[in-house]
Amino acid sequence: MPQVKLISPLTKQTVKKLRVAAYCRVSSNSADQLNSYATQIRVYTKKIKQNPEWELVDIFADEGISGTNAENRPEFQRMIRMCELRQIDLIIAKSISRFARNTKETLEYTRKLKLIGVGVMFEKEGINTLSLGDEMLLNTFAAIAQEESQAISQNLRLANKKRMEIGEYLTSSMPYGFRLQGKTIEVYEPEAVIIRKIFADYLIGKSTAEIAAELTEQGIKTKRGYEAWSPKRIGYILANEKYVGDSLFQKTYREVTVPFNKHKNRGEQDMYYANQTHIGIVDRETFKNVQTLLKNRREQFARTIQFNTYPLTSRIQCSECGSFFNRKVRKGGIKWACSTHCENSKACDSFYYSEERIYDGFIAMVNKLRFGAENIIGQTISMLETAANTYKMNNQLARDMSQSIAELNAKLLMLDQLQGKGYLAGDVYQIQARDIKKQISKLKSQRQNSYESKILETLVDVRKIKCLLDEIEEPLEEFDQKLFEQIVCGMTLNRKDELTITLIGGLKFTEVI
Repeated sequence: MPQVKLISPLTKQTVKKLRVAAYCRVSSNSADQLNSYATQIRVYTKKIKQNPEWELVDIFADEGISGTNAENRPEFQRMIRMCELRQIDLIIAKSISRFARNTKETLEYTRKLKLIGVGVMFEKEGINTLSLGDEMLLNTFAAIAQEESQAISQNLRLANKKRMEIGEYLTSSMPYGFRLQGKTIEVYEPEAVIIRKIFADYLIGKSTAEIAAELTEQGIKTKRGYEAWSPKRIGYILANEKYVGDSLFQKTYREVTVPFNKHKNRGEQDMYYANQTHIGIVDRETFKNVQTLLKNRREQFARTIQFNTYPLTSRIQCSECGSFFNRKVRKGGIKWACSTHCENSKACDSFYYSEERIYDGFIAMVNKLRFGAENIIGQTISMLETAANTYKMNNQLARDMSQSIAELNAKLLMLDQLQGKGYLAGDVYQIQARDIKKQISKLKSQRQNSYESKILETLVDVRKIKCLLDEIEEPLEEFDQKLFEQIVCGMTLNRKDELTITLIGGLKFTEVI
C-alpha cells in the first residue's frame, strides 16, 4: 500500500469575499423621509456584515435628492467611480426606483457595471443584473419605475397649479431679504436693510454696476454666500415683485418627461400674479418708480445702431490674430484691414488690402472652378456620392437603432407575458405597451433619417455650387455680389497675401492676391 504524506501549505488560502456596497436614496428632506433614509443605512450595514461571504465596502446614500437624473447625485457618482476602480463587486438597492427613475439611466448604468463585472441586486423586484434571465425583467420594471415617477410629478404639478390659482403656492427657496417660516414668508431684517438701500440708491441715479461694486467693497455677501455682487443680480432684485409683497408664480417650468429639465417660462406655460401674498420690504410707490426707471433706462440703452453693410462686412478674418477686417477709406480708395491692426499696429502685423484685390481673388477662384480643365467641382461631387453610398452600407448608428428596436420588441413580448400571467394590471400594461410602440415608431423614423448624414448635406451644397456656376456662360470680369453671397461662407487673409475662401459645403480654395 503506498504511503501518502500530507504537505501543508505555508499559508492557507482563504475564500475571497464578495465586496458589497449598498445604495440608498430619499427624494425629500421631510422628517419621515429622513427617518427612512437612516433606516436604510442601518438595515444594509447589518445585512452585509451578517453575510459571511460578503465584505462591506461602503454605504452610499443621497438624501433630499431626486433620482430622475444620476448626475445630480454625488454619492451615486462616487459609487460608480469606485466600481470602475474595481473596488466593488456587488451593489444592493432596495428597488429600481431607489436606484433611478430614469429608464435610460437605469439600463445605461447597470449595463456599464455588468461589463466590468459588477452586479446590481434589486431586492423588491428580485433582480440580479449578472443573471442573464433578469435583463428583460429589468427593462420592464425600470420602465414602470419611470412611469410612476412621471405620474407622481404630474400629480405634484397639478396640485401646485391649484395652489398658484388661489395664491397659496410657496417655493422652498426665498429671495434675499426673506425667510420661510413654516408656511409664512417673513422679512429677514438684516438683509431687508440692504434691499431698501439698493432700491434707494437706484432711484437717486446709481447704476446696477455701481450698486454691485459698492456691496462687494463693503463685504456684504449674497444669499448664496458669494462675496461678489453682479449687476445682473441687482437688476433681478429691482424687478422682483416679491419685494413689494406680491408673487408671480411659474416663472420657470419643467418638462413633463424624465429627467424633467427646467426652462425659463417665455410664454410656454401659464403664469399667475397674486397680490399681497406676504409683507413687502419696499412700499408700492418706491417699487413703481423703480420699474418706471428700469424701463426708461432699458429703452435708453437699447438704441438700435445702424451700420452700413457691404458684401465683405463680417466676411474676412485675419489669419494672424482672428479679428475681422473693417472697411476703411484711405487716400480716396477703399481698403480692408484687420480691426486689431487698425487699433494698434504692434498688436497684429497684418496689412491693408484694397477691395479690388479681394474681389479679384474671388473672381479668379470662380473662373477656375467653372472653366478649369480639372473640373474640381465635378470630381468633388463624384467622390461625395461614392462616400455617401459607402456610408449607407456601413452606418453604425442605423445598426444601433435596429438593435434598440429589437430590444424594444423583446420588451413588448415580455410585457405581454407578464400581463398574461397577471403580474401587471391592465391599465399599467396599456400605458407601457403604448409607450414602447411609440418608441419603436420613433426609432424607425430616426433610422430612416440617420442615412441623411453630413456627407449628404455637403453633397447638396456642392451640387448647388455647380448649378450656380453652370449658369455662368463666360469668364467673370466683374465682381458678382449675388453669386458671392450665395456660395461664400467666409474668408481669411494672411501676411503672405493668401486669400482662403470657404464655400458652402465646407470647400476651401486659396488664391494669392
